[in-house]
Formats: sequence, structure tokens, C-alpha cells
Amino acid sequence: MRIVKKYVLPVVVILAAAGALYAYREYNRKPADLTNIAPQEITDVPSMVNMYDSNEVKANEKFLGKTVEVKGVVSDVINLQDTLLTVMLGSKEEMHRVSCLLDKEQIVNLKKCVVGQQATIKGICTGFLLDVEMNRCVILSK
Repeated sequence: MRIVKKYVLPVVVILAAAGALYAYREYNRKPADLTNIAPQEITDVPSMVNMYDSNEVKANEKFLGKTVEVKGVVSDVINLQDTLLTVMLGSKEEMHRVSCLLDKEQIVNLKKCVVGQQATIKGICTGFLLDVEMNRCVILSK
């Protein structure tokens, strides 16, 4: 019994503390900021939308889950209570556009975006619904 108290109990306590620390760090981990991450694909709005419109499977192979830098004209800026920040790239007359959901830290850059201006935005492509969807976006230029 003395061996258990002397050797096993401290090891169990140390392992439990290490597991609790790991769980705490993982729970509080923030997603990586895409500002300094190199894009895996660089494209423009018409090319990306046309690729998804003509062959969604091929477009998903190229863009889905990857960091994509896309350039286009800002057609809408949507700011719902400073929490859901979205920039729509592409022409309003077109059926499909690129929807860029921005990180909350981008609110300063969002206020500089003006409808009708060119913008370059980088984000993670999450697929195609009515529009090409990109998440965790950052505004690179306007």
C-alpha cells in the first residue's frame, strides 16, 4: 500500500493535471488568423463562380477547404450588430456571387469597404449554396 501512495498516486495526479491543462488549452484555442497565411488558390469572382456553376465537383476539388484569395467588385456590405460581417463580391445582376463571412477583428477594414470598389479577400472556401461561401475571411485590399 505504501508503494501505491508513494509512486502511483503522484503519477496519476500529474497525468490528470496534464490532461486538464491540455483540455483547457484546446477549449480556449482560437482559429488561426489567415492574414499571414499564404493562399492555396488565387482567383477572381467570375472564374470561381463559373467553375462552381459549370462543374461543382471539380470546383470542390480545387477550392473546398482551402485558403482562397479572391478578387472582385464589392456588391454588398452586411453588418448585423458587429457580429455577422459579410462582404458580397460580384455583380448584383448575376445569379451567383461570392459570400465572404469575415472575422470580427475585420470590422475596422469592413468600414472601409465601399460598394462598387474592387477588393481582395482571403478565406476558407466552404462550398456552394446559392453563392460560393467563404468563412474566416480577411480583407487584404480594397
